[in-house]
Amino acid sequence: MRYGGRLNRLEFTALIDQQANRIRASATALPLYGPTGWTGPCRIGAWSWEDDRLMHAGLQFGETVAGGAWIEVITTAGPPMPLLIDVRMAANATGAPADRRAAERMLRAASSPAPERVGIAVDGAPKPFHRWPDHSLGPSLGTGWLATLDEVPGLLLRVSGLTPAEISLARVGDPEPHLVGTRAHLLAGYDAYGAD
Repeated sequence: MRYGGRLNRLEFTALIDQQANRIRASATALPLYGPTGWTGPCRIGAWSWEDDRLMHAGLQFGETVAGGAWIEVITTAGPPMPLLIDVRMAANATGAPADRRAAERMLRAASSPAPERVGIAVDGAPKPFHRWPDHSLGPSLGTGWLATLDEVPGLLLRVSGLTPAEISLARVGDPEPHLVGTRAHLLAGYDAYGAD
């Protein structure tokens, strides 16, 4: 039994494949969306299960780097607000809150209503999204914007380098290109840190 250290490449690849198989098995549980006509790099985004039920499924389009143009489209099984609050809190966290009051202030800030509403086409029909502009996307991702479509299933967008007018979303029927992109990205990262 291994208690520490680095997985060898075979073990690491097996973990990637195990997660990919779980995603394949549940990919039809929620509708998946992406930018219409996207031909650039793509990967799997945030996916979460609760008691083997898919709670949200995300697809990333573009290279997720600070200052780059990219979008993550996350479909939520229910309204997207709880996930949005988690995303906003994580993006702005600088460590554990000092006390209960600090935690409550963080939660209130993360729960604040969107200052804007924008129209974004989903499957060819304009839909009203709540938008939080100029928002931190995380320590290494810089600033972009967040948006939600309050339906069931709902949508949560994390966007950098694109305006709402540049986005039109359509159903993505096959997650396989995202799985291939994720596998290549993870193995390149593994290889960049040296061989066994």
